[in-house]
Amino acid sequence: MGFAKKLLPLLGVFVWFGAAQLRAQEEETAAQKQYREDYEQYQKVLAVKEPMKRADELLQFLKDRPKSQLDPNVQHDYLQVVQDLYGQSKWEAVVTQVERFIKVRPKTGEAYYFLGAALKEQSKIPEAMDALAKCYVLQCRVSERARQFLEVIYKGTHKGSTAGLDAIIQKARAEIGN
Repeated sequence: MGFAKKLLPLLGVFVWFGAAQLRAQEEETAAQKQYREDYEQYQKVLAVKEPMKRADELLQFLKDRPKSQLDPNVQHDYLQVVQDLYGQSKWEAVVTQVERFIKVRPKTGEAYYFLGAALKEQSKIPEAMDALAKCYVLQCRVSERARQFLEVIYKGTHKGSTAGLDAIIQKARAEIGN
């Protein structure tokens, strides 16, 4: 009987530990289930052939699943649609799509780059410079290119001078919150 008294508490610890492990596995399973559901929905969206409809569905995915592990992929695919429109010189469509995207993801620098470039093509120079400055402030993969583009536009409108360019960048920093 003495041996059973010593073994019983140890057995209780093992049972408790096993139950804790089971709960952890259930939580992991819930995360896996969410990922699987997101992935299935994402694949359905990618199957949409018409680019504008696919863009609408990608944007809806970003709205509906703001913490999805697939968020970077979805964001990339949306910006790919924008890049394709940009390559086709569809400036109005680029502006429209990017403005919609910025409402959902306001801190995505690449979106501001496309916006600035399209606005420049529409001869909306002050708005283009504001967008490029925001891209620069957000420090994304195209930030340096945005800074160079901004500088070229600014110099073109200010007789080759960059005096005052920092004010545009500071304004963008204040608006973005960086």
